[in-house]
Parts: sequence; structure tokens; C-alpha cells
Amino acid sequence: MQQWTLSAQREIFKNTTLEINYLGNKGTHLLTRNNIAQAFAPDPNNITPVASRKPYKNFTGVYIDSEWRGRANYQSGNVKLEHRSTSLTFQAAYTWSKSLDDKSAAAGIGASGGGFQGFMDNHRPELDYGLSDFDVKSHFVSNFVYELPVGRGKRYLSNANRAMDAVIGGWQLGGIVTLQKGFPFSIGANDFNCLLDMPFCVGLNRANLASGQNPNSGFTRSTAEWFNTAAFVQPGAGIYGTTPRNYLRGPGFNNWDMSLAKSVALTERMHFQLRLDSFNTFNHPHFNAPNSALGGPGFGSINSARPQSGRILQLGAKFQF
Repeated sequence: MQQWTLSAQREIFKNTTLEINYLGNKGTHLLTRNNIAQAFAPDPNNITPVASRKPYKNFTGVYIDSEWRGRANYQSGNVKLEHRSTSLTFQAAYTWSKSLDDKSAAAGIGASGGGFQGFMDNHRPELDYGLSDFDVKSHFVSNFVYELPVGRGKRYLSNANRAMDAVIGGWQLGGIVTLQKGFPFSIGANDFNCLLDMPFCVGLNRANLASGQNPNSGFTRSTAEWFNTAAFVQPGAGIYGTTPRNYLRGPGFNNWDMSLAKSVALTERMHFQLRLDSFNTFNHPHFNAPNSALGGPGFGSINSARPQSGRILQLGAKFQF
């Protein structure tokens, strides 16, 4: 692993700093899992039986080997604004990044075929070099806590009596805002007659792009059709698809968590706080990726959302002493 960073920070106003960062990360000889018994790709003009193209004639199934041949590259730029004062704490950060690899995990989640299969073509892992499964092109996050300057000892109505202060004072507003692009996904295709020697003959091949079609135009985007489904076609028997791994991007994330709290001083050292928390305040749906298996049911449509995708309200109380 090689990593390099460059940062600059400056106070631009009182109690306010601006920070600009660059981060680069390169990985070589990373751990991968490969099906070393996969048959070599056939000649499209002369497709011979799978058994005749096996690298090891006595290996008839799937044989997984661990090898140090993976690679990855990550580049990002980050801008961060931070303000801290007696009444307001505020942070906001925007990150633009690009993460590339030939496999996002050696096995399990993030690995092609769940780790059972190494690469689309285990003899040519470079065909899988593309956007990482966890790549997020842009990400914005902000958090703030603001104590309203009203009530005893505050900027406004600082001379209010105790009864009035119990009503107008001690209010606090907070929130966390997260906005980001969606994760990438591949367009899967079949391995007709198992000529490419893929496990189960499905899902690990990739589609071809149809001539004259653009997957991001020529349709109205909705959950029923997230991309132009007419833009993809099935490769011929015994032929690997030409669309890159993680070619398209799924739905993004738009989430606002807000809170409103009211504190009442019972004694000098004891306070009571009543608060209302709202998660996903504006009730934005957080959809999962669309069905991306060419020829499968609901190809191009989205039929599920992340757990707890709807608005959640929570009322709480606490003593502080």
C-alpha cells in the first residue's frame, strides 16, 4: 500500500476554519481468490468443448486459489468548513473521489459471485478493473448544534424573569445532513451453455452495449426503469461481455436527521431536557440498486428500499446533573 496526502488549513473568519485536503492511495499485489480451473476463453469462430480448454485436465469442478495479484487506486479531494462559538457548532465537508480496483474484497461481500468465483475471466483479471463496489463519486455531510440566543444571559431577552425564561429560553436545534451519489453496479448477462465455464452459467458474464443506444438517455428515469434497458444486449455464446464492471450507478442517498431540544434549569447543577428527534425528516426513500441481470424479471427496475427508509420520530427526556 502506498498513500500520500496534502492538506492546507486556514482561519478565514473568527472561530471559522477552512481545510482543503487531497488523498491518494494505491494498492498492488492485493489478496484475491481465483478459480484456477476455469477454462480458457474459446475462439468465437471455432468454439471447442470446455474440457479441451481446461488448464488442468484433471480438475473438473471449481478450484479456488489465493493469489497476490489484485490492484486498487483511490483519489479524492475534500473541502471542510468548521465553525465553533458559544452558541453554534457547525461542520460541513464535501468529498469528490474515485475508487478503482479489480475486486473490492478477496471473498464474501464485495467479491464477484460472493467469493465463489474470482473474476469474470480468471485468466484475465484486468477485464474486471473498474469502479469499486463501494465507490461514491461525491459525498456531502454536515452537522450543527445551535443554541437559540434567547432567554436569560443570552443575546435577546437576557433580562427575562424565570417564568418567561422557562418558556422562551433553553432551546437548541441540531441536525445531521448527508447527501451522496449512489453505488455502482454491473449489468450481468448469461453464459449460454456454460461455454465460458462460469459457476451456474449465470450472472457473472456482463452485457454488451447496443449500437446507437445510451443507457442514461432516451427514457424517463423512475423506479420502474432506472436506466435505458434497450441499451444492453446479450453477448453471443462463448463470448465475454464488453461493458465494464460497475458500469452504472444506483440511487443516491439524501438524509436529514434533525433534533429540537428544550432544557429547563431545575437547580444550578440540575437540568431537565425534553427533545424531539426526527430521522429522515423529509421522508426521502432510500432505494436499493435496480435489478441488473439482463433478461431477468424486472430488469432495470427497483423493487426494494433500505431498512428504516421512512421517517422516524422519537420523543425523549433526560436529567442532567
